[in-house]
Amino acid sequence: MFRYNLSLALASLQQRPGLTFLVILTLAIGLGLYTTVQTMAFYNSSVPVAHKSENLFLIQVDSREASAEPITEQVSMVDTTYKDAMNLQQWQIPGVTTSLNWNTNGVINVLDNNVPAIRSEILATNSHFFSMFETPFIYGSGWGSEEDSSGAGVIVISRAMNDRLFGGENSVGQLLRIDTLNLKVIGVMADWTITRRFYDRSFAPGYLHEFFVPYRFALNNDLPRNARFNCWSVETQDNPQFRTENLQRLLNSECSWISFWAEIPDQQLATYQTQLGNYIESQKALGRFPREPQMYVTHLQDQVNYYGNRNGYINTFKMISRLFFAVCLLNAVSILLAKFIRQSREVSLRRALGARKTTIIYQYVLEVVLIGFMGGLLGILVSKIGLWGMLNIRLYAVDYTITAQSIAHQYQLNWLLIGEAFLTSILCALLVSLYPIWRVCNISPATQLKAE
Repeated sequence: MFRYNLSLALASLQQRPGLTFLVILTLAIGLGLYTTVQTMAFYNSSVPVAHKSENLFLIQVDSREASAEPITEQVSMVDTTYKDAMNLQQWQIPGVTTSLNWNTNGVINVLDNNVPAIRSEILATNSHFFSMFETPFIYGSGWGSEEDSSGAGVIVISRAMNDRLFGGENSVGQLLRIDTLNLKVIGVMADWTITRRFYDRSFAPGYLHEFFVPYRFALNNDLPRNARFNCWSVETQDNPQFRTENLQRLLNSECSWISFWAEIPDQQLATYQTQLGNYIESQKALGRFPREPQMYVTHLQDQVNYYGNRNGYINTFKMISRLFFAVCLLNAVSILLAKFIRQSREVSLRRALGARKTTIIYQYVLEVVLIGFMGGLLGILVSKIGLWGMLNIRLYAVDYTITAQSIAHQYQLNWLLIGEAFLTSILCALLVSLYPIWRVCNISPATQLKAE
């Protein structure tokens, strides 16, 4: 019986191919735009290291002067001072791991004079960075606690930089230079497909670091500090100089400039917060933290949600795509109604010969499912073209300062989105066909046959 009804549905599709194609095209265009925007929204709101994002916390304490403006939300809170970062990372709480980082830069060159030197951002961090944020590696690994303490001249580089500097070969053990400083490559990271650079609080999309060095190495060699310095008023005059000068004064100052993270198991969160509160009180006794105690222990999930909600253009596009899809569905209703009404005489004749209404409805439902499936196929193609176009618009908007490779994963359909597109297409095709099917199956056969 299914084969018979399927053959009738296929024959019905072929009877008026123009109208059939018009319905499929209408669904595909609406679905393609909708899926394009949904894909962008999906990656915009995706959370790095999602399986443990609620255990990765940004730690912030308010060590500013008493006259500073009050802070009412986490995103406005200053970073961590060097002295606080050093104190906090020494805590021995079972299961708790900490990481710190700031941005620096330098001219990168290798021993091969045929490879041109490049100026690049560099992340100064500690060994726990790679395990906490689960950075993938194709060669080697990150450094260990010994290199953290000694400030050894080691470096981790990205796959793209490995391709550029070493021709894609396993470069572990090779030397490269930052300005005139020699470092040994100990790890090459695989493509790290995160949508935003969350770890330094910039949340910059597509600008992941290409080089990583031990923070102690950066300090020992006085590498530049490209950080956001928030200093007390008595130290504000030195603020610009802290990028390249007065390192020791910076380390002893109350300037906040380091991003400090902690991976805290659920059962240790209350203990950590209590200890952080006690730490603030102990520092107040030493003459620091003149303001009312204020701290933020904010997990990564909340931070991503905040920055995702701030992207108003994505929300606007989502609303427009939904409205456009709704218009396309309304047009599909009209086209299906015209298509089915043209078959009312055939339906009336079949009913007069004894065909049950449920059988005819079943045939039309199969036809609509086929239309929805084909609309989904064409819609996927439309969305692929749409995502390719949005990728190129994005590259043009940033004046090609980022590479297509670094953000291409944000404009790719995955199997979840493809499955959702097909399901949406079929369900919407069934939805818009309800009224046309009801109309054609409820026309009185006698009325149609008398007209013949």
